[in-house]
Amino acid sequence: LCWRKQSQQKDTVVYIQPHYKETYRLAIYALLCGGKEAYEDFLQAEQINHFLSEEEILFILEHAEAPEVEDDSEEKKVTDELSPSTYFPTESDEEVPDLDLGWPEVMLEGTDTSISLLFHPPRQNTPTIKEVIRKQIQEARQIIAIAMDVFTDIDIFKEIISATVRGVVVYILLDDSHIKSFLTMSHRNLRVRTVQGQQYQCQSGMKFHGGLEQKFILVDCRTVLYGTYSYSWSFEKINLSMVLVVTGQLVCSYDEEFRRLYARSTVPAIPSKGTLSIPYLRDAVTLQSPNSSQLSLNHVHMRSRVMHGMRSAQDDRRPPFPLMK
Repeated sequence: LCWRKQSQQKDTVVYIQPHYKETYRLAIYALLCGGKEAYEDFLQAEQINHFLSEEEILFILEHAEAPEVEDDSEEKKVTDELSPSTYFPTESDEEVPDLDLGWPEVMLEGTDTSISLLFHPPRQNTPTIKEVIRKQIQEARQIIAIAMDVFTDIDIFKEIISATVRGVVVYILLDDSHIKSFLTMSHRNLRVRTVQGQQYQCQSGMKFHGGLEQKFILVDCRTVLYGTYSYSWSFEKINLSMVLVVTGQLVCSYDEEFRRLYARSTVPAIPSKGTLSIPYLRDAVTLQSPNSSQLSLNHVHMRSRVMHGMRSAQDDRRPPFPLMK
């Protein structure tokens, strides 16, 4: 009987994650409400050390969002005021987006996993990371799925456009805070989605969210390139990075992770004045296909059905894949 009472008492205790600290929560609350000065005053008053770097402080202040005001819901306001700060995203009634262009069903269970490592700058007698990425895109036959923080590399982008023209379905997930840099490079009909990191909401309703730090490309659900390499000039020319090239059963984990990221993704806001384009990139794509600048991925998918019969005569190793329901 005593054990049962103790068990019932334990069930009513609110679980607190091991990393949680009340003083940290209050310090962030002070930062959001009063700025950096209020944050530092709180740390001094509580005699605790700085736990946020200057970069983190600037990130929080720049990305903080004010709470939505609802005049006709006083009860909701009271609830928000009493709710504790949280790291977890709020639940949404919105439907999970479909991978409406299709997703191949590839069975890799029991297949031996192979992992090779690439460095940048490359080691002796090994290709560069960018060369391997471009080659993988060129060899894609069904699907290319990219999760990336920053994507401004013109050469890789041109390979993606070429892949869509030959009928390959492309999904791109980018970090929400870096989407503008991609839109200035891409033509307006290329469809992409954005992903935000975990959301932190304060007692006052102020909130901010983290970013997408996953960087990988999934090709035909059979090969993955995953690592610290971002698709930008800096990573090709000056940054140090490494990438794992993975094939076999482990690819299934990346397949699942991309679909999880896609489920929490949203459509990026397009500037009202339209997006900018780079003339020489547009001209290069036009040379490959007169109508390529007008192709959306929806059109590409329809075209791929027509082209499949032609391609299957040359390469019938992989069957067509059904649409995901």
